Amino acid sequence: MLKIFNATDKIYTSNGDIVLQCTKAKVHKALNGDFYIDIEAPLNYVDYLVANNIIVAPTPQGEQAFRITNIDKTKTKIKCKAWHVFYDTKNYLILDNRVENRDCNYALDYFNSNTDNPSPFTTLSDITSLNTLYCVRTSLYEAIQQILTRWGGYLVRDNFNIQIKANIGVD
Repeated sequence: MLKIFNATDKIYTSNGDIVLQCTKAKVHKALNGDFYIDIEAPLNYVDYLVANNIIVAPTPQGEQAFRITNIDKTKTKIKCKAWHVFYDTKNYLILDNRVENRDCNYALDYFNSNTDNPSPFTTLSDITSLNTLYCVRTSLYEAIQQILTRWGGYLVRDNFNIQIKANIGVD
């Protein structure tokens, strides 16, 4: 069941503004990479499938929130791509901050709490190796990408919770 919420909603326990009966919905997720959903629905949802609204969709990791972008309307249907709310981290700027000789959890928490506007995200990591990272006029998204490069690990996105874990499963 796909649910559509207003762009400013942060709690997704209800059915939202409407339950979407789509003709196609496919979640794409790459390890430490893209995480989005492609939607195709009848035109009667055109008032709900608008830029920045939230689609909550079931995934193997549970229900996840995706922000609508890339809307394409035809005479009979509407198609859109919605990126995981993790990508909202691109909207939070780190002006000039440095983490020296600290573990990954400290770096995530420090940069997340030192953005130009208060970040709605929570962060966590179990990687204990020490490293240094300096960010100047960098988005929180870019800082997280640099943290992944310096400390290693696997990015786990669960709505507004961001984790970098040493291991994410066993084969």
